[in-house]
Amino acid sequence: LVVWMLFAILAHSLSVAAQNDAVFKLTKEDGHFYFWTSVNGVRAKMMFESGVPGFMMGDAFYEAHKDSLKMDVKPCDEKIRYLGGLHHVRYSAAWARLRIGNAVFEGPVKIVEDDASLKFPIQMLHHASDSSYIVRMDLDKSEFRVISRARLQSLAKKATMMELGFNKWGMPTVRTTLTLKADGRQASLEGNYIADMGNAGLLFMNKIHPSVVKMLDDGRIELKEARNKAGKVVAEGFYADKLTICGRQFKGVTVGVSSFKSLDEYGFLGLKFFTIPTIFDFSEKKLYLCK
Repeated sequence: LVVWMLFAILAHSLSVAAQNDAVFKLTKEDGHFYFWTSVNGVRAKMMFESGVPGFMMGDAFYEAHKDSLKMDVKPCDEKIRYLGGLHHVRYSAAWARLRIGNAVFEGPVKIVEDDASLKFPIQMLHHASDSSYIVRMDLDKSEFRVISRARLQSLAKKATMMELGFNKWGMPTVRTTLTLKADGRQASLEGNYIADMGNAGLLFMNKIHPSVVKMLDDGRIELKEARNKAGKVVAEGFYADKLTICGRQFKGVTVGVSSFKSLDEYGFLGLKFFTIPTIFDFSEKKLYLCK
């Protein structure tokens, strides 16, 4: 009876802990994930992101709801490049605290001109009770949740753990070895890769990183161009027969290639990499790839 009662108490404790998760349901549009939530009580649709240097907030949303947002913003004349091109930042808040559903955002906010979208960096979202920056995402179940540290141990059992870092823009990075076979050429590159939830692909390589330049210089890996209706090149890439990164193997995949002048990393890991449940412990700089 005592043993049964202990199990019942434990099960109840775990159930209560799970109920304290801040859960966000995801929907997929044009290869990207979005979620509906509230920002300081204001209903909002967010783009699920991690490859942006803060909360990218459209100026129309800010102007309509600034009384509820209560942010200390300053005029700004910054240019920032992200999905969709180069954007003008009208105002910025060096640091803001915002209630996002049942979780809390703390970090910089940039008010972007002529951009209706809200791009939200999950690495700046923490649990409301214990302030842990721990995010568990399960894209197959179309959800992510902000969990407490008490929940981490049970959820990360049998997971593969890797070290996380952050680049100068606050984007999460993982140091790993990429090995690939393409056009009969085998290559291996060890370096830092950004975990980018705004990248709909598997992997994008930074074309101007010296190690990537060296890999592509001999011409044995053939780059192919993608053009829009006007004939302008909008993307480059190559086909890899086999690719292994972070210990995960992929076969018959396309690797994107582009120039990222302001970044020192080798490239970006995108959504197609994160097809298994994954936990980011941004507080302790750990990544857990769950089985």
